[in-house]
Amino acid sequence: MLHGMADEALDGHTPLLGAVQETMLVTLHARATAGDADAARLVAAIDYDFARFERHAGPTAVFHVLRSNAMDEWTRRFLAERPHGTVVELGAGLSTRGDRLDNGTAHWCYVDLPDAAEFRRALLPDGERRRTITGSVLDPGWADEVAAEPGPYLFLAEGVLVYLDPVDVRRALSIVATRFPGCRIALDTYGEWIIAKPRGPLAGMAADLVWSCEDPKALEEWDLGLTLRESWPLSRPDWAVRRGLSRRTRAVLAGINTFVPRKMTNTRVNLFSVDAAD
Repeated sequence: MLHGMADEALDGHTPLLGAVQETMLVTLHARATAGDADAARLVAAIDYDFARFERHAGPTAVFHVLRSNAMDEWTRRFLAERPHGTVVELGAGLSTRGDRLDNGTAHWCYVDLPDAAEFRRALLPDGERRRTITGSVLDPGWADEVAAEPGPYLFLAEGVLVYLDPVDVRRALSIVATRFPGCRIALDTYGEWIIAKPRGPLAGMAADLVWSCEDPKALEEWDLGLTLRESWPLSRPDWAVRRGLSRRTRAVLAGINTFVPRKMTNTRVNLFSVDAAD
């Protein structure tokens, strides 16, 4: 159960969110339809028309879940190596990753804009090793609060940077790289075709997709000390993620890889390391 909360404590919450922040509900709904019990409880508790996403509960939902599962896998690996470290979710939304993966010793920081942070705290209160931090990924102020938690650090930017222009993407990553040398950061990237023609529930949202990235290795040239460690398209997931997929999901991915042009599926998940200070 979410943070030990009773179901009745979740009832009747209406989201009053900005355009980008509202997209957190797409990912939440996708996880709920994929069988995430915590996400399903949140969906049931939020006063929102989730039915608008139902017709996209096929491939689009699969991609959202695969993206989340990839971040889960990298989080598991990090905690296996650094069980007392800190996982930082940038633009955290209503992520339930801390409930799924907490090992009893890790620390969790959830950074988000004021309206999203307030909504998260109402549904997922902070705890002894969990903190919701109010701030923009473009404002270095949040880093001071994260730095108060024990390192090393894993940063997750899931479904966040795509809403920023390239200059701001670089600025956000610069804050992480400058303040937390030696950390790792996982993020998703999208090809130009996807940015130009959003599909599924995102096509009906007010937020605009902005940052396109055909090749995530190009970020190594930004002089931020980033090194690409892992990268793979969501339509061809890593074996550790693939082994947990249902037969139906594998069939959906096989169809996508067979019949859909690669430019239309150039959505990737990527894990970078940041050079440690000399």
